[in-house]
Amino acid sequence: MGRALVLLLGFGAVVGTALDAFHTFSGTTAYTHPVVLSTAWWAPLLFAIAYGFGGVLYARGFERLGGRRPVPSPLTLGAGLGVFAAIYALSAWLPPHAKLVVVSACALGAFLAFDRTGAGLLLGLVSAFLGPLAEVLLIRAGMFRHLAPDVLGVPFWLPALYFSAGPTFGAFARAVVAHPVANEAGGSALAQGLPGATH
Repeated sequence: MGRALVLLLGFGAVVGTALDAFHTFSGTTAYTHPVVLSTAWWAPLLFAIAYGFGGVLYARGFERLGGRRPVPSPLTLGAGLGVFAAIYALSAWLPPHAKLVVVSACALGAFLAFDRTGAGLLLGLVSAFLGPLAEVLLIRAGMFRHLAPDVLGVPFWLPALYFSAGPTFGAFARAVVAHPVANEAGGSALAQGLPGATH
């Protein structure tokens, strides 16, 4: 678990911050006190925590809720992360009036393509609620802002973006969390259906 958490923390600090840059450079969001490349000093730390602990909680929650979908192959995991990045980019550069419909449709498509489980649906809905709630609190604290908000300082399309993280990044987190467990148990990646296996 320790190695998995460290990897997910690093993923969030690097990849999460890079994806967030789509929003800052497109004029979708703005930090109150940017330091480097329009990003606040605390942003990488925040994304590390969100992706790190959020990824572990998603993986454990998926298991506890009875999710039976096997961990995808590396190719599928990569495709999922690519889709997540594409949805992030669409939420940044699409015209404001098109974002809600397109981002929501893409989030639903990602769920149908990569998950289709009750556990994934429930966890996606939880993410769609908690993610925007966290942003509302950050906005109220004066740390950043959305430049085209709809309600409570956030846009209507934001829950769909958080929902899309479940079947894409969530699957990656499940693979990262499961991989060290398989090694400790002495099982091969091929036998366990973990990264390195094909399905």
